[in-house]
Amino acid sequence: MGIFSGIKDRITRYIEVQVDLVKIDLIGRTAGVVSYVLFALIGLLIFFCIVLFIGFGLTSAFIQMGVSPLAAYFITTGIYILLLALVVVLRRPITRFFADSLVEVITSSADDEGDEAEQNKKA
Repeated sequence: MGIFSGIKDRITRYIEVQVDLVKIDLIGRTAGVVSYVLFALIGLLIFFCIVLFIGFGLTSAFIQMGVSPLAAYFITTGIYILLLALVVVLRRPITRFFADSLVEVITSSADDEGDEAEQNKKA
């Protein structure tokens, strides 16, 4: 009975270690994805502020050129509508870019682990 209980304890410990490794890997990947999403949100916030102030500057430039303030705001709005239409037309390449970036972030830790394992085997 001592041999079987020892084997059982080792198998149980091996399974526990493997489960812990999967948990740690999941936490690492989740942290990578969350950090990427937060980085993207901060970038979008900054981009939004830049576009907002460019709009104010563009409106002021139109007013300085002699256009009435109301017309300047409508012209700036028209430019924004054209940019929105461009984004809608290019939505597939844009979403593909972000999806590819997200997949790269998710799989990069797995690739790094595979490279380290290969280097350890060679050494």
